[in-house]
Amino acid sequence: MKHKLLWEFPGSLETDRLIVRKYEKGDGKEYFALFERNNNREKLKEHVDEALSVKTEEQAEIRIREHEAEWIARKRLVLGIWLKETGECIGQIWIEPDKWEVPSFELGYFIDSGYQRKGYALEASIRSLKFLFGDLKAHKVIIITQDTNEKSWKLAERLGFPKEGHFRESRAKDGKRWGMLYYGMLRNEYRKTVKD
Repeated sequence: MKHKLLWEFPGSLETDRLIVRKYEKGDGKEYFALFERNNNREKLKEHVDEALSVKTEEQAEIRIREHEAEWIARKRLVLGIWLKETGECIGQIWIEPDKWEVPSFELGYFIDSGYQRKGYALEASIRSLKFLFGDLKAHKVIIITQDTNEKSWKLAERLGFPKEGHFRESRAKDGKRWGMLYYGMLRNEYRKTVKD
């Protein structure tokens, strides 16, 4: 198998309405704006680390450059979700290599709360799965989400991911408990769901 650093794959994916692409130098301003508007910082704080850690445009630009370095090292592939029509960044896809030798990857996503219920998360995720199973030759893709994050687990199920496990009340913080849902899709299962 070719070494992961030698793999060539696209850094930009297109759908009818979106461009899903790796972050580039200068994207920090849009990245910061994403957390600042529509109460996104508050709504995402339980699910996305950057929602609390990126507090200035400068910190956002630093984070963008860290994402660039992660991409080059193949440690983590983070892509912004951009509207074709306006060029606005409305969300994020991240792909965590679990085991390159399998290969298996974890898929994560979020959409600006002002742009939810418009099918953008589904559209970006469908295109990301094509990238994962096509370009990255994934054998397995997993989604891990809190059982309290109904939008996330419903999206996983809508994408056709079988539920592999539910670790009930396995996390706690500030007196609240929640569980984790584990979804997994194998290459042959993906082929059955593809409608080109």
